[in-house]
Amino acid sequence: MVQWVEPKIFKIAETRIDREGLTGFLKTLGADEWMEKQPWFRAASPTEVEDSSALIEVAGRACYKSFGVGLNPNITKIREDSKAYIENVLAKGDGSIFEHGQVSWAFVDVSRIFTHELVRHRAGVAISQESLRYVRPKELRMTMVPGSELSNLKNLDEITRALEAAEEEYLRLTEEHIRPEMKFDEKKAWTSALRRFLPDGMATNIVWSANHRTLRWVLEMRTAPGAEAEMRYVFDLVGRILKRDYPTLYGDFETRPHEDGVGAQWVPRIRSKV
Repeated sequence: MVQWVEPKIFKIAETRIDREGLTGFLKTLGADEWMEKQPWFRAASPTEVEDSSALIEVAGRACYKSFGVGLNPNITKIREDSKAYIENVLAKGDGSIFEHGQVSWAFVDVSRIFTHELVRHRAGVAISQESLRYVRPKELRMTMVPGSELSNLKNLDEITRALEAAEEEYLRLTEEHIRPEMKFDEKKAWTSALRRFLPDGMATNIVWSANHRTLRWVLEMRTAPGAEAEMRYVFDLVGRILKRDYPTLYGDFETRPHEDGVGAQWVPRIRSKV
């Protein structure tokens, strides 16, 4: 029987600074006074700190040695506040330092339509997707985005029946051609061949890692009004987590609800695509 499932997202990893190494680096640069004022240096627990933002700020200041007046004779004043510093970098479009921090996501029960679009973003990402060459589905799970065109169709029962017929034929073919005693390579070859009968709308899983420069652009692009509904739905959820966990890096984003109610558009107030 066909199952309709909603996309789910999980933030599974993020960049963490090495405090001992970072402290040694800053002391070598003579940035002790600046360092001792920073939240990441004073924090009792690493969980209190926005590590990606700290790393990005250090990387940026290291370019100009702008940790304080006097370290670089060309500099007569600096922006002391981290938020003001990051906002100024964004306003100037100096996006390269945002590549130092990265976040890893698990997108679960998303469609292969979604993943086909997601993998078009190649710069600054790492991708590992469930392979239908090796994984043989035991049932047909179809992605359903709440509020999407598909969820609003009146004839969904008709679509479900058509999918169940396709599922039945797929399972019949796999049982006929893939036997338990086969070698793995033989099973793989048949699994690869028969996956061609499976629909793009079926649910799959993908692990996707991206740096913050890429994330800012993908968040803006994939929540725009013209983006596909599933992309808007998933990246609206991504945006909420980014703004919650990295307010210094995403605090300038504003949201605008979409007319169809699927997610919201995320618009950077300071600058588009750093």
